[in-house]
Amino acid sequence: MDILKRIYSWALNPSSDSPNVFWLTGQAGSGKSTIAYTVADHFDDVEVASPDLLGASFFCSRQFEETRRRKYIIPTITYQLARQSRSYARALLRANKSDSANVLSKQMKDLLVGPWQQSASKRPCELRPYLVVVDALDEIEDNGGSAFLRELLKTISQGHLRGLKFLVTSRPDPDLAALCSSFNSDAVCRLYEVPTDTVKADIRMYLGKKLPALQGDQLNDLSRKADGLFIYAATLVRYIRPRHRMTTDEQLRMLAKLADHMSNSADMPLLVDTLYQQILWGAFGKLDDALVHDRLKILHTLLCTEERVSASVAGTLSDVLDEQMAKVVIDELHSVLYVKDDLVLWYHASFPDFMFTQERSKFSVPQVTGSRIVDMSCNKPTHHARLTHSCFRIMMSGLRFNICDLPSSFLFDSEVPDLSDRIEKNISQVLRYSCRNWAQHLDRAGCGDCDSLQTEINKFLHVRVLFWIEAMNLLGSRAQCSLMLQKAREWVLKVGIHVAC
Repeated sequence: MDILKRIYSWALNPSSDSPNVFWLTGQAGSGKSTIAYTVADHFDDVEVASPDLLGASFFCSRQFEETRRRKYIIPTITYQLARQSRSYARALLRANKSDSANVLSKQMKDLLVGPWQQSASKRPCELRPYLVVVDALDEIEDNGGSAFLRELLKTISQGHLRGLKFLVTSRPDPDLAALCSSFNSDAVCRLYEVPTDTVKADIRMYLGKKLPALQGDQLNDLSRKADGLFIYAATLVRYIRPRHRMTTDEQLRMLAKLADHMSNSADMPLLVDTLYQQILWGAFGKLDDALVHDRLKILHTLLCTEERVSASVAGTLSDVLDEQMAKVVIDELHSVLYVKDDLVLWYHASFPDFMFTQERSKFSVPQVTGSRIVDMSCNKPTHHARLTHSCFRIMMSGLRFNICDLPSSFLFDSEVPDLSDRIEKNISQVLRYSCRNWAQHLDRAGCGDCDSLQTEINKFLHVRVLFWIEAMNLLGSRAQCSLMLQKAREWVLKVGIHVAC
């Protein structure tokens, strides 16, 4: 509540002395996104005195292509601002937008700074600044979030964008913190880190509400172990209470099991790692090696796909070809994974971070005769190579001439009355995924499997590439074909193999 009051006070302060940027930092799972959502919801509420204060928002997430790429941030902000300000919308219509597609500095200048300055003279000076919320910049791929914040700070320090305030959240970045200070933080940027002590009482209250069966000492112990991490507390609740109806004794047994695991774990780099290790061991620990291998392939696939996919698609891409097994994996890992609109998502970015770091997801578990080392980590390049093979396998078997059985080549697609039904019937979800994403997986694949991938590329180019272009056209993704082939060419040149054309 103290943090929210600080942000509300800052956002409502129209003084020119109030900094334009409020940068909220904190470690993964400390509640930054929850605060950002709460602030955006607060100022978007019609009951609030200034419901039109929220000008725009962008919530970054690596789970979706449109929320993990930097190039979408400024266009989204400008679109939403244009809906709030007529003068800005008119200026934006006159702006040069043709060469601003992917260049951050051009986007900032042509889409935001230029039109905003042109419209500022028509905006009454007594109006409060619009608030723009940009959450989880560390989720933007290739350090794009840091580049955005650096460009934003430089732009504001030059005196542009008066009348706009930015609430930005991200994990700590020492270089950007130094940059923020160099711009005179009192005038440009207020850097505020989520304090651990502030959230401990909130975590205890949350645990008390969610786990009423636990006693005071037990709640105090769990709150202490959470150490200011809301994601730890939320994951713990989902783990201890996997079903809505569990008796007090069942909850206490689950808690004792977790405490026993934690007491046998040493020198973990992050506190939440111990919890994730217990969740994985609870899901896979009693299975034989072959079953663990298959289920881990499904989990690694769910974490590595370029788009969020269904359990069925994940099972097929994993070569397990067992939709029921994929659903079992998701159910067993309900503490960290969930299904929405038939797509499998993770609750928090700290879980894939954990899985992709072998030092964290390779751990020791106690055994009757000693201990056992368990490695559940995902080697990203290796798994992307596996997914590349899966995409080629699916395309080689699924693509064909006139895949949707169109009645005539003399008809435009728009003239085929039942085209959408034909696409739905003939191009499966897993084939759609493979067509749209094989080049991205190839680009991320390691070089350990180059010869095999070379064979796959050769077969694809000789036999199925034209059928692939036809399918991409039907899926509305024709423009991606040349970009994907260029990406494949760059990979071939990088690894130094020969592909016959």
